[in-house]
Amino acid sequence: MRKILILSLTSLATSVFAATSTNSESSSYSAFQQFDRQYSFGFGVTSGQLTNGSNNEATNNTQFVNVEVERLFNIGVWMDINAYLLTYYSQVADPAVPTLGVTTGSQAQFGGLNAKVGYAFPLLKDTLMITPYAVLGRNVNLSSYSLAAAPSAANLTQDYFWSVGGGARLEYRLNSVFDFYLDQSAVYNASQAPTTQGLPANNNYAYTTTLGSKFNLYRNFQLGGQLFYTGNYFTQSLVTSSGTALVPQSSVGGMISVGLTY
Repeated sequence: MRKILILSLTSLATSVFAATSTNSESSSYSAFQQFDRQYSFGFGVTSGQLTNGSNNEATNNTQFVNVEVERLFNIGVWMDINAYLLTYYSQVADPAVPTLGVTTGSQAQFGGLNAKVGYAFPLLKDTLMITPYAVLGRNVNLSSYSLAAAPSAANLTQDYFWSVGGGARLEYRLNSVFDFYLDQSAVYNASQAPTTQGLPANNNYAYTTTLGSKFNLYRNFQLGGQLFYTGNYFTQSLVTSSGTALVPQSSVGGMISVGLTY
């Protein structure tokens, strides 16, 4: 009888400890999960600077839509998936691709799908958290330059970038309504577009700083906002027979989003 009682108490203690550990693990992230378990639809705009490395510069303007699914798991794993598409684009024609300069623009990435996966580290309970993450994406690489590099082979199935990199997000939760974050990422865009004319590939690095906010206004309804800056660095000049092509140098933009938490 004594053995049965001891075994019962041991089993009960083990169950209580396991439940306590699970609740403790979950409670480390539950406050942030109020914001970081969401899906949303966003609309944004950008204004960018184009350059060919010499005296020729131009500006471009875009509008885009964005769909996002984000989840912070109980164990601290964080995942964020974004799909975007440009709905408006404008710039002056690029003199380096005179026959194609008005067909499309110098901004090659007018759509894509990107995923971030990281692990969250609480710094201050329910208040401050940092999340290092890795990035993997596939983004469209279709521009006046890529059309000139392979005029007979250009299409959306072949003209794309593999985007690989990483970053970190510092998140500050003020209360159950207001949440703010600062995100810094660095990505290498490796062109997979063919270059049948012997022109160099438009591989490039992109560094993006984002200041964002989330507002849980009513029940599961969430309103979001972002301001961001992107700087681009191309690994080589994109020289054509008519000159050096314009490429994105930097851009600033913003986005508002509406979504639901879950």
